[in-house]
Amino acid sequence: MSGNRWDQPGVPHKGWHCVDVVDLRADGESADETDYATCQICGNEKIRYVHIMEHPDLDENFDVGCVCAEKMSGDYEGPKRREAKLRNRAARRTRWLQRKWRVSGKGNSFLNLGGYNLVVYPTKTGRWGYKIGDRFGPRTYPTNNEAKLALFDDFWAATHDDDRLWASD
Repeated sequence: MSGNRWDQPGVPHKGWHCVDVVDLRADGESADETDYATCQICGNEKIRYVHIMEHPDLDENFDVGCVCAEKMSGDYEGPKRREAKLRNRAARRTRWLQRKWRVSGKGNSFLNLGGYNLVVYPTKTGRWGYKIGDRFGPRTYPTNNEAKLALFDDFWAATHDDDRLWASD
């Protein structure tokens, strides 16, 4: 569904609520490989960050860009803030492998961040796992770097709302 729906009868202009925001660029994907979306309100064809909007009078949700999300919700700060959080996550994940990882006495790579001990270690089967504090990751990975990126994803999911932790990164 595309095209300009601002003038379409039955499509409310106000009273919308943001359900979620999704980054369409997969981790590690280049801009050329990204499958962008089209805003279902204004028809803009190159949206990377999709704001999923719902309205109490409609059964369907609309996938829209930041500007339309602002207009639809009447919130001119929230959509930008949610989109910025996704941009920050992508940038931090890109830099994650370049961080200064230390090596423990056992030979494991680790970081200490905001009171969290993050460890990547080789398993007995020749694969790689990770720990966040005392909690082990649910899977193992073929390479050290894949385990580090999985650790980032898990750690971000658990701590992304902690501004104290992520403010200086």
